[in-house]
Amino acid sequence: MGLLLSRRSFLATCAALPALRAAERQSAEAYAERRRRLADAVGSGVIALLGYESDEGQSGFTGFRQESNFYYLTGHDEPGAALLIAPRRGDDAYREVLFLPTRSDAAAKWSGPSIGIDGAERLGFQDVRDAASLRKELRALLRDRKKLAGLRPRAAPSSAGSRSRAAMERLEETGDAKVARDVRGPLALMRAVKSPGEIALLRDAVNATETGFRTAWRAVADGATERSVAAEFVAAAFRAGCERLAFPPMAASGPNATILHYQRNGSIMQDGQLLLLDAGAEYSRYASDIARTVPVSGKFTERQRLLYELVVRAQRAAIAAAKPGARLIGSEPRTLESIAERVMREGAPRGVDTYLPHALGHHVGLDVHDPAPPSGVLKEGMVLAIEPGIYLPREAVGIRVEDMVEITPDGCRLMSAGLPSSVDELENALSDSHDA
Repeated sequence: MGLLLSRRSFLATCAALPALRAAERQSAEAYAERRRRLADAVGSGVIALLGYESDEGQSGFTGFRQESNFYYLTGHDEPGAALLIAPRRGDDAYREVLFLPTRSDAAAKWSGPSIGIDGAERLGFQDVRDAASLRKELRALLRDRKKLAGLRPRAAPSSAGSRSRAAMERLEETGDAKVARDVRGPLALMRAVKSPGEIALLRDAVNATETGFRTAWRAVADGATERSVAAEFVAAAFRAGCERLAFPPMAASGPNATILHYQRNGSIMQDGQLLLLDAGAEYSRYASDIARTVPVSGKFTERQRLLYELVVRAQRAAIAAAKPGARLIGSEPRTLESIAERVMREGAPRGVDTYLPHALGHHVGLDVHDPAPPSGVLKEGMVLAIEPGIYLPREAVGIRVEDMVEITPDGCRLMSAGLPSSVDELENALSDSHDA
């Protein structure tokens, strides 16, 4: 694009742009209440969190994505920010400070306008300072309060774990102190139970994902590529209002569906095969995760129908058992995992291995795999994805059915009920999608 603007014209254009929406999805008070709850849980010392820098938070073609715990506490979705919380202690009042970087006009030309210190009141902070003063403020607080609380690295080796480790090292260097307490555990427990506002955003993410699935099914045909199905999903989900994908979509036909995290999406679909589409949109930072398995020809064979209906029965039995006080995974007879495994084992045709090589499900929220302990007791407000499956490499068959549920006071609500899952409903939906 060959457009040139003077500095004055550029700044006027930036001022006329709509305000950034990320911090407005929930009220500033909702984020403030979370910060106070975390302070109560920690009780003493200084809580310090560093938001992602630009290079840490890159998210494919959708740009910067803030570290989820930092976003959960601040609603701030721009790089270079930091947060300090000093819990109430004796006569010392509760204190919180948000640090934001000063961005140059040159940076704004590349990345657009940012909230900045002057516009940060919408985030709900009374004390907002330049990020350059973080080192001085943190070290001053630590001289009096001694202990530093922050996010320790995840144990598992991963790109996220590497970022966590780098952030902790940067924090410890800034404060000249070791992280004595990890706040990842308290935050995981807080994030596990969703507020009504979070539930509403999760519903929007599910709705966008359901739209993506129905559109993607139009591309399911003999001779078409898996990638064409994934592309239709992505386009439809973005048109439906999602801002990025919760994870790379998996469109796996035939033997590819037996690869649990298949992402090449490069094969040609053939009549007689099944296609497993596992995908999720992200709306206002909240994720969704749904999977369906459909016949490329539009009709299940007798064998495919038998296996598919077994998976659906197992999932429905697990969903029926989802309620406060239950547990998602574990070897106890009444966990959702044990219930689903029992249905699969008792109903499987002779010779079919029903071993499930992945967990029955997981928590969903700001991340598609939210950090709540999967073996913990379920509580009202938790949101789960439940995904039993059968994987038979010798038959080139992989079947997975995944839905999201919200735990309610006396059971659960199926959040993705708008997307068909029975054999007859799927065959009708495929027929309708090709007639559209």
